[in-house]
Amino acid sequence: MLAGYETAHRVMHEDDDTRFRPTSEDTFIIEALSHEDPKPVFLTGDLNMRTKYPHERRALAQSGLTVVFFRKTFHNLPVHTQAMKLLKVWPDVVRATSRCRRPTAFEVTANGRLEQIGPTERL
Repeated sequence: MLAGYETAHRVMHEDDDTRFRPTSEDTFIIEALSHEDPKPVFLTGDLNMRTKYPHERRALAQSGLTVVFFRKTFHNLPVHTQAMKLLKVWPDVVRATSRCRRPTAFEVTANGRLEQIGPTERL
């Protein structure tokens, strides 16, 4: 959906990247993205990367990537509501991630707000 909406930046789902398979480990994906120049902004609904799996949190912290997490409560919303809120918050995501002087972590709330967590290296 975002790829069709966003005209100034390239938006790509990992399923559309031939380097990745549905079985690709998150650490593999993070590592591959960390070597791109310029580094992409990594959007994910997988909060376990931040809260449950230390090796994934460490990979993100060392990646140099700016990351945007979608809170679990965001995913509990009906899909049409998610789409509406994502399109509404998208300009804030682009603006905030474009202004980062260093890799930063953000969260999108169920209310459709973008909140800064802090430097990615401190995850």
